[in-house]
Amino acid sequence: MSTEHEHDDEYGPTPPGAGYEHTDIDTSVGYTFAMWLAVAMVLSLGIVYGTYYLFEQQRIAKDTTTQQYPLAAGHDQTPPAPRLQTQPFKDVYLLKQGQNEKLNSYGWTDKDGGMVHIPIERAMEIVRTQQLNTRSEGVTSTPVVQDSSAGRTVAAR
Repeated sequence: MSTEHEHDDEYGPTPPGAGYEHTDIDTSVGYTFAMWLAVAMVLSLGIVYGTYYLFEQQRIAKDTTTQQYPLAAGHDQTPPAPRLQTQPFKDVYLLKQGQNEKLNSYGWTDKDGGMVHIPIERAMEIVRTQQLNTRSEGVTSTPVVQDSSAGRTVAAR
């Protein structure tokens, strides 16, 4: 069997004097594809730069407005109430710190009324000594009214 065929059943006959294989792509199709690819790239580039130019002009206009009204640039635009906590752990820490300061310090509660607050440890010590003093004087029982099936009775507590 010969490797060179004068006639190819699948692709047809090879033209006489052909310098290339006749089944290769036609060069005009390749050039047409390359031309349309270049046109698509130029159009894409134009769209990208046009969009960039549009956004850049908007930014410049915004910067110009900010320069005309410089106080508005530093204006804090916080949302209306109620606002969410941004740092809840820090808020709880600060709350507990403030409570501990009040529990462990001296200060005025009502200066006009003459009310003060004292450290909690000192307050507990005062209460303990007062209770010891009252118990040493004697135990007093207070009557408690109880209900029963026969009527009211008074019993010592």
